Amino acid sequence: MATENETTEEPLGDGDAGPASLGYGRDAVALDLLVLLAVPLGLLVVYALTTPDQRARLALYHADPELAEFLTAAYVHATPIHLRNNVLGFLAGAPMAYMLCLRARRRRWFHATTAALLVAVPVAVNLANYATLRLWYAGPAPTSSGFSAVVAATGGFVFVALLVWLRALYSRSTATFAGALVWLALATTFYVVHADAVDPLVLGAVGVSAALCVLALASGGDVPLRPDAGQLRRVAVRAVPVALVAVLLGTFVIGLFPQQTVRDGMFVNVYAHGAGFVLGVAFAGALEPLVEG
Repeated sequence: MATENETTEEPLGDGDAGPASLGYGRDAVALDLLVLLAVPLGLLVVYALTTPDQRARLALYHADPELAEFLTAAYVHATPIHLRNNVLGFLAGAPMAYMLCLRARRRRWFHATTAALLVAVPVAVNLANYATLRLWYAGPAPTSSGFSAVVAATGGFVFVALLVWLRALYSRSTATFAGALVWLALATTFYVVHADAVDPLVLGAVGVSAALCVLALASGGDVPLRPDAGQLRRVAVRAVPVALVAVLLGTFVIGLFPQQTVRDGMFVNVYAHGAGFVLGVAFAGALEPLVEG
């Protein structure tokens, strides 16, 4: 029994725990969410209050780029449809990453990673676009713009945040096998979207791999599935975020990597989207051990 001078370590909260029970005040959480909301609002304001010529000057013009354009190009859009898709994508992904970080008690890690995604990812992806097109593209100099790479990076952040939360809640092995399940779901979604004909043998192999991951989760002892209604309910509740992340990232795969890469006469830069997702995973993974809390 603890005395008045002793403390007991509080277990990581369940999915229904509130911000206060995780050590964060409601005002701090509300401020974070307002800052997140300011990002898509800023994109909308830029589009609404600038002329096409002004947006063109902020976009990355590959023939004669200015240094600032490697960043500003991410925050302007050529069409309202492109803007709408990116706003919706960010609003779907960023709050999910935030809630997972709160559950893992890693709020400052969320702040650091989000800052990197908003600043470093656009610069890195646009630099890669510029270098690639300079080397291998012989046509007229294109212009690049849009927030899609950051949206894709947010998807990568969501994936890493899920693994960090599962590791904190259970163990590293649980995070590994649950992450493998999500990754298999994403790879299968990508395959089904892009394959001319779906091979049943491929889907069968994926199904076997998924079953092995489930068996590893069940037998590893990290998530004990005793025939107890309360235990099963808690496991089911904690499985909901995993399912939501899988659905969210599957939607990202369909939207960011379409089979038709030309829409309304504009090229959907799936390579930049892929680079954004990889950078989102890389920045989140690199900052996670460096930023406490």
